[in-house]
Amino acid sequence: MTKEEALQKANEYCTEKAYTSETLTDEFKDKFSDFFAKKYPDTSADDEALIADLKFNIDTAFSATSKGVTAKQKAFEEKENEYKKQIAELNKKIGNRQHDKFEIPKELQDQIDELKAYKNSEAKKAKFANVVELAKKGIRQDLHKSFETFANGTDVALDKGDKEQADALVERFQEIFRDSIGDIKPLAPQVTKKRDEDAMSSLNRLKV
Repeated sequence: MTKEEALQKANEYCTEKAYTSETLTDEFKDKFSDFFAKKYPDTSADDEALIADLKFNIDTAFSATSKGVTAKQKAFEEKENEYKKQIAELNKKIGNRQHDKFEIPKELQDQIDELKAYKNSEAKKAKFANVVELAKKGIRQDLHKSFETFANGTDVALDKGDKEQADALVERFQEIFRDSIGDIKPLAPQVTKKRDEDAMSSLNRLKV
C-alpha cells in the first residue's frame, strides 16, 4: 500500500461515516496514511485485514476526538449559561437605563460564536448524510459510489426539507451524466435478475 492509496481509503471511509474535518483533520489523515503505508508496504490496498485495521484505527481516532469536542462544547455551554444569568440579573437592575447596557466580554462572545458554528456544522453533517441516503434510493446501486463522490462537499440548507434537497441532487446528477451513464433510476428486481442471468449464460463453459 502506498501513502496515496492509504489516504484515498481513509477519505472514502470518512465520507462513508460522515466524519468531518472538524474531528479528523486533513493533517491527521496525511500522517495517518503515511503511518499505514509504512505499516503495510507490501500489502495490497484492497486486503481485507488491512482495510479492517484501517477502519478500526479511524473509528478509534474519531471516538477519541469526539470526546474532546463534546467536552469543549459542554464547557462552552456552561460558560454561556453562566453569562446569560449574569446578563439577566444586570438587566433587571438596570431596567430601562439604556446608557448602562451590559456588553458581553469579547472572549465569551468569541466562544459563543465558535459554539454556534460547531452546532451548525454538526447539524449540517447529519442533514447531509440523510439527504444522500434519501437520494441514493432513486439511483441505481452500481452508481452509488459515483454519486457519493459527486455529492461530497454539497452545502445543504438547514431550512429546506431533506427530500427536496435529495431530489435536486438526483436531478443534477442525472443532468450532468445522462450522456455517459444513461438512466440512473434503480432497475426493477426482475430486470436485474434477467441481466445477471444473461451475463452468466454468456460466459464460456470450462471443459474439465
